[in-house]
Amino acid sequence: MTQRKILLIAGTRPNFIKLAPLYHRLKERPGFEIFICHTGQHFDFNMSDVFWDNLELPRPDFNLNIQGNGAADTIGKTILGINEVIRSGTFDLVVVFGDVNATAAGAIASAQSQVPVMHVEAGLRSFDRAMPEEINRIITDHVSDFLMVSEPSGIANLEKEGFDRASYELVGNIMIECLLKTKAQWENAVLPGDLEALLAERPVVMTFHRPENVDHQDTLSRLVDIISELAGGMKVIFPIHPRTKAKLGGFGLLEKVSGHPGITLTEPLGYFHFLKIVSRSGLVVTDSGGIQEETSFLNIPCITFRKNTERPVTVVTGTNLMMDIWDQHFAEKISAHLQKISNRAYRPIPLWDDEVSRRITDFIEKRLQH
Repeated sequence: MTQRKILLIAGTRPNFIKLAPLYHRLKERPGFEIFICHTGQHFDFNMSDVFWDNLELPRPDFNLNIQGNGAADTIGKTILGINEVIRSGTFDLVVVFGDVNATAAGAIASAQSQVPVMHVEAGLRSFDRAMPEEINRIITDHVSDFLMVSEPSGIANLEKEGFDRASYELVGNIMIECLLKTKAQWENAVLPGDLEALLAERPVVMTFHRPENVDHQDTLSRLVDIISELAGGMKVIFPIHPRTKAKLGGFGLLEKVSGHPGITLTEPLGYFHFLKIVSRSGLVVTDSGGIQEETSFLNIPCITFRKNTERPVTVVTGTNLMMDIWDQHFAEKISAHLQKISNRAYRPIPLWDDEVSRRITDFIEKRLQH
């Protein structure tokens, strides 16, 4: 049997979570030789290396250690690095995940080298070109050969953009598959410090890292005010992203957060630790894309402080409420959302299960036979 060589490219925390189920599924099937390229976009231990251990992945075959200055610089350097990886071997398929700089770079380098590209989590659109992730999504989809879609809005978007129907398929959310397959590990994870005791109070879990929220003093100061007000009535756990911590310090806001008696600041948490606190929380407040999905699957109320979402199924079917950071009635709206979610029956989202990687692998097997 001919061995098909497949290169999986990852660069950030969400990439690793999406890569793991597909890696393990492909390894189970005969006829595939799997390679992992880690671009190194996340360099903090808890944002990268720990995931390889948690998810039982081998050390990457290629480690580029790319650290660029901004999106364009990072993408450019990553394209050059991945180009060297592709030249080192004859790959039958390159798979990229999500919407980060490594995703776009991997797709561009592979397409220019005439290697077929598959994009896992294709078709998502926020329709906001001010978001770097939106540019990455559009570029990646339009240079990819195969598009694996996580929710129905992705199919509708690809149809509107004129993609060949044979190139895309609704396969479901591979990040949810990872969550399901590691459930025993994150449910039983031993939390650091006093976090375990806080879970009994169903705390608020907060995460913020997007430039539009944390890079400007007025918006970050507003977020601190929101956190402080929420912490007056509920305990808050705030795993702080390195970018956010640096900005809080630079704007003189860190002490206001760290000194609040209702707020527990932590370093970025490992995948299992983070899922455990989210699953036991009473509310998640975020600007993350993936956390909107995880909370919807876990039936945890979520408030997303962003102007738009590329994951509308989390609002329509899930537990997510989009909110303007400057909304003067945020406390009342959060209270109403909590009441609404607590009173409704759980709504499963189609194909968000533990068979997503199987659907993708079946697709790969059929296409690589031609």
